[in-house]
Amino acid sequence: MAAMDLGDGFTETVQFELPDLAGAVRLATQLRAFWAVSVDDDDGVPVLEVGLGASEAGLASLLRTVESWVGQECLRAIRFEIDGRVYVLEAGDADWSSVPRPVLADFS
Repeated sequence: MAAMDLGDGFTETVQFELPDLAGAVRLATQLRAFWAVSVDDDDGVPVLEVGLGASEAGLASLLRTVESWVGQECLRAIRFEIDGRVYVLEAGDADWSSVPRPVLADFS
């Protein structure tokens, strides 16, 4: 994930890795009222980049908002990067019924 470097590894952006592009767009739609957002595909991984610079809403507010969204989406956890460090944001429980499973052949 690339971000605007302010020197010493500090950035004005947070990048969230999402499991699919549709989810990245849904989260971007929710956040764009308060932050500058963009969605990109980083080697097959949808990434939502959120700029913190001009927003009156701070990092703590952003992380609480995303945490709530992760819980509503039943994702359990997503990775995010800020200042060159990767973290995991956890919320709620995973909805395992929505995970695709391979169809097993019936050999009986």
